[in-house]
Amino acid sequence: MSAVSASIDVETEQALFSLVKRERLARDQADWDVLLDSYWPDGEVRVTWFVGSPADFVEQSKHQLESGRGRGYHLINPVWAEVHGDRAIVESQGNIFIRTQVDGVPCDITVWTWWFSKAERRQGQWKLMTFDGIYFKDRLDVIDPDDSLTIDYSLLEGAREPYQHLHYLNRKNGYDGYLDLIAVDRPGQVDEFHAQARAWARGER
Repeated sequence: MSAVSASIDVETEQALFSLVKRERLARDQADWDVLLDSYWPDGEVRVTWFVGSPADFVEQSKHQLESGRGRGYHLINPVWAEVHGDRAIVESQGNIFIRTQVDGVPCDITVWTWWFSKAERRQGQWKLMTFDGIYFKDRLDVIDPDDSLTIDYSLLEGAREPYQHLHYLNRKNGYDGYLDLIAVDRPGQVDEFHAQARAWARGER
């Protein structure tokens, strides 16, 4: 996406940047009220293990934490925003860091991504309409070099390279996973996603 954007004042930019940072912090700290309040009820969240409404995302996040399934730490650095009236899009650099066990072997999974959100201002308040990851790459590392991990390649069937290890962990944890998320292995998909988002922000969709 071009870095050239519609004119945006510093106060609005900071409000949007604070919003996306607050949403990820609330997710990591299990602050469910703040997480839910970061979204408009008719929004949508799309990540490797979940696609659905903000309310369902919060409930599934609670269940994930209670069941002890690999909890992630999210690093987010908002770098760009475009505003058209009461609609905006925000893009951020990001990472996911997960300390987990795979078949009893302690492992780290690291993901590099761009976070992307649409936001709307209603009654003077900005909240998120969407949350998407644009996936770049990931890796799985065994923590103790004396340990060995045998990969079940049947669980990687159909997995796309930019988030294949995260997909593997999701399958191990009982999630079906999603194979058609936005990722850099399909440049045309990324371009179309950006074009549709900008058209939405301009009120063309």
